[in-house]
Amino acid sequence: MTDNFTMPFAGGILDHVETQRSAEELQAFVAKPQARCICFHKGSPALRREGGLKRIHPSELIGRNLIDPGPIFLGLEGDAPIFAASIQNPTDVTIEELFQNLRSAARMLSPQDMALAGRAKSLLDWHFNHRFCSKCGQVSQPKEGGLKRQCPSCETEHFPRVNPVVIMLILSGDKVLLGRGAGWPEGAMSALAGFISPGESMEEAVARETFEEVGIRVKNPRYIFSQPWPWPSQLMMGVICDAESEDVTINKNELEDARWFTREEVQAVYDKSGEAFARLPRFTIAHHLLRHWLET
Repeated sequence: MTDNFTMPFAGGILDHVETQRSAEELQAFVAKPQARCICFHKGSPALRREGGLKRIHPSELIGRNLIDPGPIFLGLEGDAPIFAASIQNPTDVTIEELFQNLRSAARMLSPQDMALAGRAKSLLDWHFNHRFCSKCGQVSQPKEGGLKRQCPSCETEHFPRVNPVVIMLILSGDKVLLGRGAGWPEGAMSALAGFISPGESMEEAVARETFEEVGIRVKNPRYIFSQPWPWPSQLMMGVICDAESEDVTINKNELEDARWFTREEVQAVYDKSGEAFARLPRFTIAHHLLRHWLET
């Protein structure tokens, strides 16, 4: 990996400004001429025709039908306050064709736009899915520009959650084990992955998930890098580990298939000279884990 490599959806330059979020301060940010808002419809961001996120002044949202929580304050990009909002009617701000699924849009976004869109989508999804107080069941209210929600009944505060996930390359000499889930596109293979359970370390999750999915015991887990992943809001922690055997027993409740691939087969996929499996999109951490393995 190059020294200046930035993991997709990471590397954002926003100052989150978590200490300047009173009602008065937020209103002042909204009123700034350089303030901008990025818009989503059903989880898809609005794009400019030439590529990149479409940005409008927050005042253009006045009178529009916005989904709870309304505009959220993402932070400062230099001296420009940046907001995000989810709109009910896509024609309120632009023509519908410019809203594009974030997975498809990733190839048209700069690293900074990807980081911005990922943060916005994760926060908007959290608000949409946590509108009710988990303690008393009443409708909660967004506070501090979207950094939290608070129940007006029992006053419980609720904060956005990030779900920890391990994603691992399992090695045996010069081979790597990849798997595929049911319903994936033809030829798609990826690193195994799973959520970390309560009371479990990252290393323990790697061992448990690997054994559950393919029946292999692993050792020597090594953390490589991580990635914020906005589907819906996860932190993917990339790990490489060694298999104690190559005997695969596929758990069909977890995977459709799992196979060993040689370094030469993987290199050919990345060189576009082989088709052992479909090359993973560049915005995925699995793509970069495999590339890291090839380069070491």
